[in-house]
Amino acid sequence: MRRGQVTESKNIAIETVNLMRHVISISRWDNVEQLTMLIKAVGRKLIKALPRELLIVNVLCRLLRIVAEESESVEFVEDSWSARRTRESASPRGAETPAMGVGTGAPGALMRTLTEQVSGRFDVETMTLLGFKKNILNEINVYISELDNIEDDIAKNALEYIHSNEIILTCGRSLTVEKFLLKAAGKRKFHVIVTECAPTYEGHEQAKALASSPNIEVVVIPDSAVFAIMSRVNKVILGTRAVMANGGLIAVSGTHMVAAAAHHHSTQVVVCAGPYKHSPWFPFNDDRFNALVSPDAVLPYREGDLVNNVDVISPRYDYVPPELVDIFVDSMGGHLPSYLYRLLQENYGDAKDLAWNIYDS
Repeated sequence: MRRGQVTESKNIAIETVNLMRHVISISRWDNVEQLTMLIKAVGRKLIKALPRELLIVNVLCRLLRIVAEESESVEFVEDSWSARRTRESASPRGAETPAMGVGTGAPGALMRTLTEQVSGRFDVETMTLLGFKKNILNEINVYISELDNIEDDIAKNALEYIHSNEIILTCGRSLTVEKFLLKAAGKRKFHVIVTECAPTYEGHEQAKALASSPNIEVVVIPDSAVFAIMSRVNKVILGTRAVMANGGLIAVSGTHMVAAAAHHHSTQVVVCAGPYKHSPWFPFNDDRFNALVSPDAVLPYREGDLVNNVDVISPRYDYVPPELVDIFVDSMGGHLPSYLYRLLQENYGDAKDLAWNIYDS
């Protein structure tokens, strides 16, 4: 990740989960606390390699949530054994011990009782630990499968938001938005306007992918024409890198301009994002999770005299405030930005409170 070999958001999430699954399976830990500390320790190393990547902490919080859910059954097994041990110690068999001075067969009975208790305790601990690890790995495999199919699951809701002969505007390159639009194109014809998203020009790649469908008429426009064309647009469909806890977006540069123009023209803004992009962090500092790329595409270095007299800043992402977003669409359907807190609680539980601790430690 530090070398930039893994850049797609879903690939980063999957690679993080695969690494954590491998670490959990080969590492030796004896209880939930040790496993939690192990996940957090490896997570800090990943964050150090890519400190601005929100998806890593999202995945870590989800894994901690899985551990917390599975640990409840482990505690139940231990409590059941403790209750059984209490019942055995209170049974009449205890009256046959030599300490009570009753029965000539008391030593044998006492030995059998102690053997059963020790054997039972060993079996419960061994089965609990192995069963706990097995359940954790099974849940992680389910989570990986969910990540693999996330775009297709989101695309199942496409027909509820895209209607025939509508004019849709999108920004940049997003595999989730691409499959969302292509799914709707299977039954309906509509128009798509794609902003070129300079200076990376990712919009051209998105337009080529959408043009493969005969039911989609694709037009690529320069970023400067967004406001002028927005009055003719029926709906804006965007992808995002991450969704902050307040409903704001960390999206490709140029997204804020599109969302602001749509808000001015009262055009609905729909954001397609899987649950793994929901971040438990609030954007107290808009630049903390941003990154600057080479400005050569904006102002080439061959412009020597001009380059020496100006400072050119080329951010990779935009922060889009939640008031510019109308609805989020994920694998479970559509949600308002005000409902995001509930989704965070369902996905991460109390583990979301550890996000800043993992990052800053």
